[in-house]
Amino acid sequence: MKEKMYKYAPAILLSCGLILWLITFLIDRHYNHNQGLVWMPFVIIQMVISTICGVLIKKLYQQVHTDALTGLRNKKYFYIKLSELKTKAPVSLILIDIDNFKSINDTYGHIAGDQVLQQFAEILQSNTRKNDIIARWGGEEFAVIFPQTDTKEAFKIADRIRAIVENHLFSYERIACKITVSIGIASIKEGADVGTEQFIKIADEALYKAKEKKNFIVTVESSFAQAKHNLLW
Repeated sequence: MKEKMYKYAPAILLSCGLILWLITFLIDRHYNHNQGLVWMPFVIIQMVISTICGVLIKKLYQQVHTDALTGLRNKKYFYIKLSELKTKAPVSLILIDIDNFKSINDTYGHIAGDQVLQQFAEILQSNTRKNDIIARWGGEEFAVIFPQTDTKEAFKIADRIRAIVENHLFSYERIACKITVSIGIASIKEGADVGTEQFIKIADEALYKAKEKKNFIVTVESSFAQAKHNLLW
């Protein structure tokens, strides 16, 4: 609800301005028949100011919850949405780490590394669904929340992303390189009771196992308080 209020802040404040104008107009006509439009300039100014404030509020909200480099959601927004969505199981979470990313920065420089991160973010956006929450977890790590998605479906999406990244040529000016990713998947079944931190920890453990092999996917399915480990690729 709060997110929608921020998102539609310009329309909400403009609507309030219009309502205020209508009330002012009706009162003024009732008590001052000869000068029915005396308050019009002040109301128009108020409506303009309200609309500008609404646009600024919306932009500030987006900036607070957006990663500056990739344009994806940031870790703060990720925690908010995960806490909300994990109660509406089934839900799956994937953590993604770019393999050997430090070598890209060391070999080609940090600007090229940033370009790789931005291009990888575009791949994530192009290969996930509208309601999926994509966030930059930190550094070269990313997270995606899949609402109403079980382990099998989450694995299909993750494996598609893994394959696309493996075959994609990342480029910046005259520099070109290829990368791979390791992915950990955690899923909660309907009726499960798993805390947010525990859910993330399970996914992180799966990612840690995947990173041991690289270009690999490990899935973990949580049912109630127990974790059932399944290794898939």
